[in-house]
Amino acid sequence: MRHMRRALVVTLMVTAMDVVLEPASAQEVGPVNRIIDRLQQDRPAIGTFTRTANPDLDFVVIDTQYGEFDIGAVEQALARMQTGNGAPTAAPIVRIPYEARESPQTVVGQVLDAGVFGVMFPDIETKEQAATAISSMRFVQPAGAHGETPPGLREFVPGSAPEFWGLSDREYQSRADVWPLDQSGALIAMLQIESLTAVDHLDDILDVPGIGAIFLGPTDLAESIGATGPNAPRVEALVQRVLGVCLERNVPCGYPIVARTPEDAERETARRLNEGFKVLAVMTVSR
Repeated sequence: MRHMRRALVVTLMVTAMDVVLEPASAQEVGPVNRIIDRLQQDRPAIGTFTRTANPDLDFVVIDTQYGEFDIGAVEQALARMQTGNGAPTAAPIVRIPYEARESPQTVVGQVLDAGVFGVMFPDIETKEQAATAISSMRFVQPAGAHGETPPGLREFVPGSAPEFWGLSDREYQSRADVWPLDQSGALIAMLQIESLTAVDHLDDILDVPGIGAIFLGPTDLAESIGATGPNAPRVEALVQRVLGVCLERNVPCGYPIVARTPEDAERETARRLNEGFKVLAVMTVSR
C-alpha cells in the first residue's frame, strides 16, 4: 500500500455481524493491547488508519510511511489517544517509512519509546528483513534467555513509554516484548506482504519467531504483477494464497478494506472474516 492516497477520509463500520467488540480480558500488569487480546481469544481485531482516538476500535494505525518521518507528530497523535486512565483503549500501531525497511531499529526505537503498542513494517520480502524487523522491536536479551532469537537490538532507553503505559521502567521492560514469541508480551509486529517476491518467500518469512500478524497490501501487490488494480482476479488469487499459508501456519492474516459506502464496508468485512482473515483495517472513501 506504498502508493495509497494519503487524503483518504476514513471511518470504521463496526457492525452487528460477529464483529461486536467485547471487553478485553485482564492481563497481569499494564495496558491491554486489544489486537493481542482479541487474537488470543481467536476473535477478529478491527481497526483503521487514523491519527485520532477511537475507543470503539481494537487498533488504529498511525501512518508515517509517506513523507518525512516526524516523531513529534507521532507523539502528538498518541497524546490525543490517551484516556483518563492513561493508556489508550485502541492499540496504537505505527507504520514506519518504507525507507527504514532494511535498517529499522532507529525509527522503531523512537516510536516504541514514545509508547506505541506495535509496528507495521511495509513491503517485507525476505526472511532476513523479517528477522531484522522483529529484532528491532526487542530489547537486548541476556545470553540463555528464553526466546533470545531473533536477538534484540533495542537499547533500554524507554523514553515516555512506561508513563504512557502506566508502568514503572522495570514493569515496562518485562512487558515490552513481541507476542507471540513472548506469550506475555504486549507488542505486536505486523509485517506487510506487498509483492510477488514476498508471496513466494512467505513460508520462509513465517519461520521467523515473533510475527504477530501478516498484513496484505493489495494495491502494491497489483503493481508488482502488472495487474489493473487491487481487485483484479490475479491479485485476489495471490491474496487467497497468502491467506491459505497463514491459516496453515496459524499466523493471523490481515487485510485493508477500502469501500465507497458504509454498506459496502460492512459487506466486505463480513466476506473477509468468513474467509478467515483476523485483522481488518476498515476504511470508507469520501469523494
